[in-house]
Amino acid sequence: RRPHLMLAHVGHADRRGEDDYNLALGGRRAESVRGAIESFGVERSRLDISSKGEADAKGTDEKGYAEDRRVDIRLKEK
Repeated sequence: RRPHLMLAHVGHADRRGEDDYNLALGGRRAESVRGAIESFGVERSRLDISSKGEADAKGTDEKGYAEDRRVDIRLKEK
């Protein structure tokens, strides 16, 4: 067990839709993944969420849009 490590969940969205909507959508995606990881017994205090919305979106077709709709998970120091 490494109490100094956390999992950071960063939600993303495709470029379709308004900026505010996509930012909130990325946040909901990250929250959903956090809930799934909590169900495996990981403490909420070790799970950080944020959203980039469409900031990193690169898709220009359906395949690309699908790749933009994601949650990245990374280890980070507390």
